[in-house]
Amino acid sequence: MSQYLMTEDWGNNIRALVFNNEQAPVNTLGEGPLRALEAAITEIESDSSLQGVVVTSAKKDFIVGADINQIASFKTVAETSSACEQMQGVFQRLSDLKITTVAAISGQCLGGGLELALACDYRVATEGANLAFPEIQLGLIPGAGGTQRAPRLIGIQAALDLILTGKRLKGPRAKKVGLVDEAVHANILKTVALKYVAKKKRKDSGPGFSDISRLATETNPLGRRVMEKKAKEMVSKNTKGFYPAPHKALKVVFQGFEKSLKKGLELEAQAFGELAMTKEARSLIHLFHATTHAKKNPEKDAAKEHYGDLKTNSLGVIGAGFMGAGIAMVAADKGIKVRLSDPSVESTQKALKGAYSFFKKKAKRRRIKPFEVGQRMAHISPGTSPSGFASTDMVIEAVFENVDLKRKLLAEIEAMESDTIFASNTSALPIGDIAKDAKHPERVLGMHFFSPVEKMPLLEIVKTDKTAPWALGKAFEIGQALGKQIVVVKDGPGFYTTRALAFFLAEAALVLEDGASIEDIDKALTDFGFPVGPITLMDEVGIDVGAHVLETMKSAFPERFKTPEKLAAIETSGRLGRKNGKGFYLYENGEKQGVDPEVMTLMGVKPNNNLKTHEIVDRLLLVFVNETAHCLDEGILAHPHDADVGAVFGLGFPPFWGGPCKYVDHLGAKVIVDQLTALAEKYGKRFQPAAALVKLAESEQSFFPEES
Repeated sequence: MSQYLMTEDWGNNIRALVFNNEQAPVNTLGEGPLRALEAAITEIESDSSLQGVVVTSAKKDFIVGADINQIASFKTVAETSSACEQMQGVFQRLSDLKITTVAAISGQCLGGGLELALACDYRVATEGANLAFPEIQLGLIPGAGGTQRAPRLIGIQAALDLILTGKRLKGPRAKKVGLVDEAVHANILKTVALKYVAKKKRKDSGPGFSDISRLATETNPLGRRVMEKKAKEMVSKNTKGFYPAPHKALKVVFQGFEKSLKKGLELEAQAFGELAMTKEARSLIHLFHATTHAKKNPEKDAAKEHYGDLKTNSLGVIGAGFMGAGIAMVAADKGIKVRLSDPSVESTQKALKGAYSFFKKKAKRRRIKPFEVGQRMAHISPGTSPSGFASTDMVIEAVFENVDLKRKLLAEIEAMESDTIFASNTSALPIGDIAKDAKHPERVLGMHFFSPVEKMPLLEIVKTDKTAPWALGKAFEIGQALGKQIVVVKDGPGFYTTRALAFFLAEAALVLEDGASIEDIDKALTDFGFPVGPITLMDEVGIDVGAHVLETMKSAFPERFKTPEKLAAIETSGRLGRKNGKGFYLYENGEKQGVDPEVMTLMGVKPNNNLKTHEIVDRLLLVFVNETAHCLDEGILAHPHDADVGAVFGLGFPPFWGGPCKYVDHLGAKVIVDQLTALAEKYGKRFQPAAALVKLAESEQSFFPEES
């Protein structure tokens, strides 16, 4: 027995290999566990009395994948490929055993864990088990046999559906596609596994799928060529050329399918090694670590001491507009009771109608059962006043950006003599200003949700110097109960995300004033990897809202923030963006039709075709990066991890770059500082390198030295 793997006698000469990492809450496959498994296989090979082997876990999860830290530590393609080959070799030895092998799967069975299970003759899973190949989300592909064994077992199409998406299959669904042989209640997992271990060893009879049309397509070369062509077209459309892993997956799956398993595994190991050295994989692995870091509640102990039970039971939401309705809907979807207050009955009715439509759509897509629509709707209690809000875990105000109104609402809640937390869903107003006259400023903080609330994963929690640790800890727990990825930031104008975005959008408008076309600016940034261009984003946010935020930033940073003066002509012309059908672009029934030809005339701008694409990208990207560094200098951000999580999940910063701080590490701080210095000489103080960047450049360090 090792610290990673136990061996047990299950009777009738059946040996169980039970993964149980004593040093971690979950099982992963790294050097230690693989050595333990190999040693166990050697013992089995030498014991002629054994009749079968069951591979299982003593933890609630089977195996959650390979050790990501070990993958990230490899320095060369050859080193990484060699590690893949070693893992493949261990799994192949398991597969080659002369006795029957069964994987008994519960909980999460991911990546290398699923590949280990595929090396067994049979697989039995609990109904609640989750099986998946999530490697694509890290810029990788399965590297221990997944790209070869899965297509041979369930067919190319079904295997690619798993490999290219990372989707998770519950036990019953996994049985339906042929990934497992049985999906059973957890109480009888061992019993059914023993039933299968008594069967004869399964012979390799090729693809196990039974659909006749797919059988005809996938087992003849011409059919596979057509399938491969369509798959490549789909991947190109979805990745837009930014992610190499899906293309590698296609190549390895289709080429490997036509070769022996041994040759296919060689292709897989080589491709995995090549991908592991790409900036995309390094960035996505970095984001995995950053999000893991951000999931830790910094004040959980304080909240637990203050509250005892940290479960979120109820919320009060003031304002039934777009944001308030979204917050209420998401909370109800998570089983949290919501009191929704708005003086306008029409607004609350509209919010309820939107929630009903949202839940009905989920039921139609079979994400919830039909009867659950009514259950979720029952969680929302509308009203025209905040009655009963004193008994809620938190009150979230989501009214328009007016500090006096927000102070008034805070005073009303405090008058209820309640100790509930008051959170403002503001995107730019300093929380300290809202709490200026508060009786209990320790209970006040910001919860900046992103629109639309049901789709955007990020929540920015804003603490002031007076916010109590227990209040912050409770807000964090509430955010997690709502299913959000959280970053905690210090109070200040625009916090982090709105502030960085304001500099980014202002620079886009300044580039527009310099004569670049609307189309060229948007295309330059989408070609770089942003989901939408900055001018389109201004229309989405609302030109009036954007102008207000830019004014706030100008007041907060008068020496560095440059306001695009000609933008005022757009606002005064009545253009609000998508919401009234006219902005920088024209809209019809909410759909973008094209650039409004009057915009450049209104701004009095003459076209300048001398502005190069890389200059446009550099100006917008580097002002974003520089402002992020300023936020680190000022303590708005506690850690570069928070910066990257906020930028990627809230602002659409390209994930394959890892975020603004990881981008600096990719290029090198000295390169960034030199570029900023050159831009500062040409365009002004907003590009003067932040102290954090200068310090890194001078010390030749990086934001994440542990990842170097």
